[in-house]
Amino acid sequence: MRIRRKFCLTALAAVMLVSVNPRDVLGGEEYKPKAKVTPLVQEPLPGVDGREVIVKEFELPPGFVGGRHSHPGPVYVYVIEGALTVDVDGLDRQTVPAGELYQEPIGRVMHARNLSTTQPTRIVVFQVGEQGKPMMIKAQ
Repeated sequence: MRIRRKFCLTALAAVMLVSVNPRDVLGGEEYKPKAKVTPLVQEPLPGVDGREVIVKEFELPPGFVGGRHSHPGPVYVYVIEGALTVDVDGLDRQTVPAGELYQEPIGRVMHARNLSTTQPTRIVVFQVGEQGKPMMIKAQ
């Protein structure tokens, strides 16, 4: 897997060092992504009681449009291959090319897209949140 290890380690370090104060997600239905997901890490966040870090790889097929959702804690996305297009409510559409890192805004409704009609997009997602609570909340 061709991942720029330095960027991934930097992103993971940033997630671990950030002051985590996730919004209350009680009552929010967990969002289940339609993309292919490969779990890489899910474990307690060292030194931060009640928090965990999750790292997953996602493969978005050509033409993929994800569901609308939000995140109650910090999320960093590293684009391995292709380009990730992100629509966040109230913000301009943003496209992130391979080799770049994207920080998702906490608590804002968003959805991801792969605008290519021929190439998949592969991303690694680093998340921090409360243990036992959903990291992705389905939006209405």
